[in-house]
Amino acid sequence: MKPFRLLSSLLISGSFLTSLAMAGEQEGEAPVFSIAAVADIQYADTDPRGAREPREGIARIKNAISHWNKRDLDWGVVLGDIIDWDDIEYGKFPKETIAIEPKRWQHTRDILAAWNTLNVPNYKVLGNHDYYVPYKDADGLSKPASVFRAFGFKDKAYYEFTHKGYRFIVLDGDMSHLNYDIESKEYKEAKAYYDSLKGPARGIWSAGISSKQMDWLKGVLADALKKKERAVIMCHYPMHKPYGGHTLFNAAEMTTLLNQFPNVVMWLNGHNHSGGYANIEGRHHLNLKGMQNEAENWYQIDFSPESITVYQAEDLKTPKFELELSWPPKENPEK
Repeated sequence: MKPFRLLSSLLISGSFLTSLAMAGEQEGEAPVFSIAAVADIQYADTDPRGAREPREGIARIKNAISHWNKRDLDWGVVLGDIIDWDDIEYGKFPKETIAIEPKRWQHTRDILAAWNTLNVPNYKVLGNHDYYVPYKDADGLSKPASVFRAFGFKDKAYYEFTHKGYRFIVLDGDMSHLNYDIESKEYKEAKAYYDSLKGPARGIWSAGISSKQMDWLKGVLADALKKKERAVIMCHYPMHKPYGGHTLFNAAEMTTLLNQFPNVVMWLNGHNHSGGYANIEGRHHLNLKGMQNEAENWYQIDFSPESITVYQAEDLKTPKFELELSWPPKENPEK
């Protein structure tokens, strides 16, 4: 009878633990999925520039990945400024864009090789530094097409995907003249747009979102709302107040658009290496700190139907942010 009693105890214990786990999931205590996230690696094989150490980027991301690869993660994302620059005389940029021959994209190749050692699917957001490359590639392909090719995109760097009840939307700051070949129509249009800007949100190192991309975004958000999906937007540039040199050029226009869609629960970005947080109409705006400033600026983000929890580096016990979601609205049990 002893084996039977032991088996019965194990079955009861297993059933009990399963019930606890299910209850935890129903109460929103256990994350549905977790991702790796980092911003502003800004790698270049070059000497320190003030407090910045571009050459340390590979060692820093490899260290982060060594920890991420031991965790139960679904995917990872780098939120732009993957490189510092490539194949140009950076000391003369942006006044002049002088190419260094031969054009090999070595900084880009090396940091992407390191990033691709992450053992789960990974996604890329482009930042301003990722466009700090020659106007034309060795075969004559002009930027931004040359940049898209180097970073593994086809004809654009904005896209969307769904994952476990969430819609993730990646935006590209495509309204900056520094993204384009100086001989192109797009360069002239973007430069005229930049010259027309007034107020604090006009840093030369920032960008805006084109009307074409805004129209695309509106359609994606409408589809996500129709399907009752929580939406998370991932962009290099912050858009929350107070506005400043790091702010998305057309942040006010973007705010007006997003306020039409209550299912947008988060705007996740980099760019401002100091980080930041704001809540706009119940929507969380989280600016991750830049890895270029500190080796420990790498993150795990847990997503559940009720909340988003953010952990930094090796510390998985003390969240940096515990963000309750305001959508979908909770039902009133008294009704």
